[in-house]
Amino acid sequence: MTPSQKELLTKLSKVTRAYLVGGAVRDQLLGFTAKDIDVVTELDLEKLQQTLEGWGYRPLRIGAQFLTLSLFLGGERIDFTQLTQNLKADALRRDFTINAIYQDIQSGEYLDPLGGQKDLQEKRLCACGDPSERIMEDPIRILRMVRFKVKYQLELEEETKKAAGVLMDRLTGVASERVTEELGRIMVLNSVEEALRLLDEIGYWQVYVPELARLKGLVQNKYHAKDAWEHTLYVVKNTPPQIFLRLAGLFHDIGKWETASRECYVWGKLEGSEKEFYINEFQIMGKQLMRYRGQYVEVHGARLDFYPRKIQVKHIRKVTGRKIGFEWVVDGKRHFLGHERESARLVRQILQRFRFSMILGSDPFGEKELLWVIENHMSGTLAFMSELRGEGNPAYVQDKVRRFAWEKGWNGREYRKERVLNLLDLWRADFFGGKQREPQDEEIFNKLQAKIRVTAEDLEERKRELDWTQLEPFVRGKQLMGKEIGEFKETVLTAVMLNERYQPDNLGFLEKEYQKFKLVNRLNNR
Repeated sequence: MTPSQKELLTKLSKVTRAYLVGGAVRDQLLGFTAKDIDVVTELDLEKLQQTLEGWGYRPLRIGAQFLTLSLFLGGERIDFTQLTQNLKADALRRDFTINAIYQDIQSGEYLDPLGGQKDLQEKRLCACGDPSERIMEDPIRILRMVRFKVKYQLELEEETKKAAGVLMDRLTGVASERVTEELGRIMVLNSVEEALRLLDEIGYWQVYVPELARLKGLVQNKYHAKDAWEHTLYVVKNTPPQIFLRLAGLFHDIGKWETASRECYVWGKLEGSEKEFYINEFQIMGKQLMRYRGQYVEVHGARLDFYPRKIQVKHIRKVTGRKIGFEWVVDGKRHFLGHERESARLVRQILQRFRFSMILGSDPFGEKELLWVIENHMSGTLAFMSELRGEGNPAYVQDKVRRFAWEKGWNGREYRKERVLNLLDLWRADFFGGKQREPQDEEIFNKLQAKIRVTAEDLEERKRELDWTQLEPFVRGKQLMGKEIGEFKETVLTAVMLNERYQPDNLGFLEKEYQKFKLVNRLNNR
């Protein structure tokens, strides 16, 4: 309690009987400090408002029926409600017994009508009275139950847990803002894995994010010791406790169910239009298939587990003769081709069910960036696959690192080091996410990430110090117009960021880049 809060409440306790209740009392008993305070007073709220205004405060009425009076003192808040009957009746309206302990503001005495102190001492979480009634009064208590249980490491009463599962569908009637706020608090808990498992046990994911629930039991490739669900839990708990990264970890592989496949061959005549192609009963999905239409081909691909009439192309070639058939590859590879793009697509839909924008904020931690980091979470492994195997050419590593750090940090408008660092944090959690790694793998990985982090710092500083004064007169002299100006500047910027020897105030360099620019445009316009 802050001095300003204490001063006000002491003054109020001389006018009417008033009690602290809820989190402020609970946290005080646990040795924590609470910023926001709940107060129950015997004074009618109309009279309380008049009293506070008479003392120079500006309380706000909250709720359609004026059930709460709120007062903001600096960054802290006090919520006042009226005691209409007695403390036990008031306690039975609250969520959990640990939040139904009262403290008389004037005497400091604790009043505990439902035995909340004992539950707190014995680390037990129980609903106040009938758990089903409490949840039906306000279903958000299901998520609060998960948060309190995990945050304070309490034993959850079985009847309370059971009621949460039975009444899970009641959360559909709760404002998405409230649900999102509670989920946000859960996602940054130190024991987030425990919370995610409890949400699974009571059926939350199955009802509200079924795309996540179906990862349970989804077998991955031979490099993974865990199924897709267990891998996801590992990734989440190994990201820093920030809502952006925790959500990225939770959703990064959500597209694996859609793309789960096994290696196969299919032969036959490729038929179809520009959008859909078929060989026999199989839909063939890949790039540049139009050139093979009407011809007999062999497709080395991956047949989707849950869409068995669809095959993704790995390789395709023309064949002589008219062979028709399908065949699994013996001991063939397990694939999730394009799962990162599919994950981003699904998350775009999932985000519409919530209001994560209100807690993520704007770039570099907004919803758009969340989708980007999910879609790019495999980019590090793919870019440095040979280096991670210890097979890369050391002479070219720094150039690859610089290009990677630049391309991932540049969003078309500005360079954001944070974007690269977010990607690296997710990549690290994913790379070691229950996969079978050798001891030397971690050393190689750590050195590579360290180089990328240092390079991102250097690129941010270099971008800030570039001198562009020569570019405008140069562009005017070349009579570039409209979008050509932006395209040329982008070409120059990329060149100077990837090579420290180049400077945009060097006319000789600008002339060379201009000649390259003209040549590329000429070839593209043929």
